[in-house]
Amino acid sequence: MTIARWISSWLLVGVILVTTSVYGDIIDFAEWTQIQDPADANFVGSVDSASQITLSAIGGPVPAATDIGYQSVNGNTAADSTSGYAFDPSADFSVAVDFSLSVSGIGGLGVGFGIGEDQNGSNSAGVAMLTANGMPLLSFVGAARIDDVNETPQLILAAQNSGRLVVSYIAASGDVQVGVSTNGDDTPEGTVTFFGIQNSWNNEPLLPSFFLRSDNTLGSAWTSGTADAVFSGFHVIDGIPIAIPESSTLLLATLGLLGLLGWGWRRRRQSPI
Repeated sequence: MTIARWISSWLLVGVILVTTSVYGDIIDFAEWTQIQDPADANFVGSVDSASQITLSAIGGPVPAATDIGYQSVNGNTAADSTSGYAFDPSADFSVAVDFSLSVSGIGGLGVGFGIGEDQNGSNSAGVAMLTANGMPLLSFVGAARIDDVNETPQLILAAQNSGRLVVSYIAASGDVQVGVSTNGDDTPEGTVTFFGIQNSWNNEPLLPSFFLRSDNTLGSAWTSGTADAVFSGFHVIDGIPIAIPESSTLLLATLGLLGLLGWGWRRRRQSPI
């Protein structure tokens, strides 16, 4: 085999491996990063398997607005991260995750799933549900923020303690649609759309995340007892995630290495005996 054919073969293998890895690993929760804001000993998270994470309250009280969750990159933003996966805002995508919440305790909790540009949710949109003493309150809600300022929440459909949460992004318009499927498929029975909201963000890569929160919106924050919010089966309905660092960077590094190998091979061929 000539060196040119050898390099071409390895380049093809590299492209296939990079593409497969990027799409496959974003659905592996072992690749996600736990976030706490702020940390509280009564909120814990565990990666149960590649496809399931449990966020738990194991006591109390927990101050209102305390969060624990997981996100798909390991830094505050995709640009700050050294590993993980995100989505290019120039392309459409849709993602979904299943959740189930069980509560034996007193106080308010919230669960949610969404996309955004940063760990703090300063520019973000998603779907959330609130509970009081384990009972869902009224409706799933679409929530969004621009520059850390809340947009007006929008009611989606009657809340329940399990379902599939779906988020879709339209690049051409900057729309983010959030919804809930209660029958286990990727077609939500209820949705709301934040029209053009991404146009008011910073045009940075978008990262998915989910959370459990101590919430006092309609009463007291989480006070005591136990609760488990199980998130499972995260998947990409459509669209292609980008690896952090991006696959193009990895491919360029591969090209450079193969180029050096080829140069060394030619030097050995051309050296006099």
